[in-house]
Amino acid sequence: MDKNFSSDRPISNQQDDKFQRYEFAKRIANTIVERESEDCIVIGVYGAWGEGKTSVINFIETELKEKENIIAIKFNPWRYNDENSLLIQFFQKLAVALDANIKTTGEKIGSIFKKYGKLLKIDIPLIGVNIGDSVEGAGDILGDVDVETLKERIGAILKENKSKVVIFIDDIDRLDKVEIHSIFRLVKLTADFLNTTYILSFDEEMVSAAIGERFGAGNQKSGQNFLEKIIQVPLKIPVAQPEALKQFCFQLVDKAINSNNISLTEEEVRRFVSEFTSNILIKLDTPRLAVRYGNTLSFSLPLLAGEVNLVDLMLIEAIKIFYPSHYEFVKSNPEYFIGSYSERFSYGKDTDKVSSLKEHLEHLGKNITKKQRSCIQSLLEELFPRLNEVFHNYASYDGRLTNDWFKQKRIVSPKYFNKYFSYAVIKGEISDIAFQNFLSDVSEQSIDEVASSIKTLVEQSSPDNFLQKIRSIEEDFKWDESVKIAKAISMVSAVFPKREGFSFAFGFETPNGQAAIFIYQLIKKHSNKDEQFALAKELMNEAIHFEFAYELNNWLRSGDTPEQKIFSAEQYGELAMLMIKRALKEADKQPIFIKFPDHVNYLFASWAEQNKKAVTKYINDILKKDKTKVIDLLRAFTPTGYSTAVVGPYKTDFTKEQYQFFVSIFDKNVIDKAISKVYKNSQVNSEVVKWTHMRDDGTQSDINIIRQFRHWLQADTVTIEVEPTETEE
Repeated sequence: MDKNFSSDRPISNQQDDKFQRYEFAKRIANTIVERESEDCIVIGVYGAWGEGKTSVINFIETELKEKENIIAIKFNPWRYNDENSLLIQFFQKLAVALDANIKTTGEKIGSIFKKYGKLLKIDIPLIGVNIGDSVEGAGDILGDVDVETLKERIGAILKENKSKVVIFIDDIDRLDKVEIHSIFRLVKLTADFLNTTYILSFDEEMVSAAIGERFGAGNQKSGQNFLEKIIQVPLKIPVAQPEALKQFCFQLVDKAINSNNISLTEEEVRRFVSEFTSNILIKLDTPRLAVRYGNTLSFSLPLLAGEVNLVDLMLIEAIKIFYPSHYEFVKSNPEYFIGSYSERFSYGKDTDKVSSLKEHLEHLGKNITKKQRSCIQSLLEELFPRLNEVFHNYASYDGRLTNDWFKQKRIVSPKYFNKYFSYAVIKGEISDIAFQNFLSDVSEQSIDEVASSIKTLVEQSSPDNFLQKIRSIEEDFKWDESVKIAKAISMVSAVFPKREGFSFAFGFETPNGQAAIFIYQLIKKHSNKDEQFALAKELMNEAIHFEFAYELNNWLRSGDTPEQKIFSAEQYGELAMLMIKRALKEADKQPIFIKFPDHVNYLFASWAEQNKKAVTKYINDILKKDKTKVIDLLRAFTPTGYSTAVVGPYKTDFTKEQYQFFVSIFDKNVIDKAISKVYKNSQVNSEVVKWTHMRDDGTQSDINIIRQFRHWLQADTVTIEVEPTETEE
């Protein structure tokens, strides 16, 4: 057995007695020794499973070993699978033990059993015998066999040698019903040897129920009546005092913690002790439960230390041992414990879910006391605070509290719940130990090394898992750490994909968007404006992938008012020009509206704001070389849509708002003139313009985009005269 685990083996020595049972056992032993009557007596030692019956038996035996003329014999009934074997082996064990301890000048007691071998080998149908309504019938089992001769010869030898025989039969309550019947019939047949004491150890309620089916009315009361005829001295072992049990249990908890080099803060210790003493101690009624709890901690703590909230782990493991039905229910029904009880589309409470949980808990609590039901509910509320919505009408929990649960690795966090029951880091998740090691190394590593570590963690788990962990502590980073992590994430932004599809149309739900938001938050919380802007400019450089730099630039512009924004208008203009210069360079000979069609609104609007003449010249130069590029330009400025009815992104309508935005940047006459060079008016006017609701398949065509542009151009009542530039034809 692992050295960290505690054995559930019974104890024998007084110095190991933690529950004041030794004096009880010693009194029994002294009574046996001092008893003057030669009549056989049967003592019953009663106690529930795990309460310490075997330890009491061992204590009695220890005391008797010190006494003269006491022959103690332990008989284990587990080893025999039928009643005849049980009888034969019992008498043989008795014979061997007596021969070894009693010296006679005449015939040895063992030879007496041999002479009566015929009796021992007789095939009596004991199991099929109908005992009748009372134990009196048990004496007739041997019928005509000369039992009395055997008993008289044995009694005479014991009396002559002044020997007392004490026969221990333990764990009777662990036998099946037929075996239990056999043991008591055996005791009844042999119980009246002179100078003999039987000490039988069992759970009275369990044994009464088992044998009650065979006697009298066939109920537990009948079984108790039967026991009263067998057991002359029924003794219940002293109940272990709650304080002694608590101290014993806490010693085992300390052992599990210390042997695994685990440290708990003072607050963690306070929380555990408070919850354990308030809600678990009421169920701690046997030493065995304490041992089982200590052992389950010895198993789970080293596996999950650093991966979960240790106090939550110790408490859910306590529920497993002391409230096993509730534990299985929690494990199998997480929706009741980590999900909200608010209606999905309203501010009301999900009454059906509330009623369902209460019904389940009522059923689970039917076999425990009212106080115990209250305790387990209180403990569940501590572990799963969302239950306050059920029992105390508290409001739903906001995102900040949910993030706190995640940061604290609480069992109520959906990301951690399963880990408490799997005893392992689930595939696709980052080990909290590995993540903590990564954080500890940031200050000592180069940016390239930090970037490599991030890439490794993401590849071993998932982008979402990494981002959730690091975003949960974004308020905790120092500025030098923020700078390094921001640059490192930007360098490996390719591992944070920008998934396409309707569910991710707004960007912030993608790993790419979440990574950008995280860096934005790191910059935003810093107090030094110059350092903020210096980092922002660095993240716009060519070492960062253009798409991620654009995403980050987009989030850096967050805020509706100047007070809400991080930077000044001039600084935003400077960042914009960095992006425009990058776009022009990376597009090379290709127009930027073809290279970066998803970003044309920002790029051209920002460029026009800084230098509209440069934009006009850029477009005129492109159209001068190739008039067909006007189609690419209009297509790029036509909004992209996402829908569950259409696979992938698609072009919607060139709306009035988009037209007005477009002509605020570009000369509408120049654009229309370029269109006329590509399409004849007859082509454009051959069909009416079609809007989304008019298109059967919902698709948009280039010629229809031209028609939509012309539609708004013709409706534009404001005529702007534009002087030809030298680049126009």
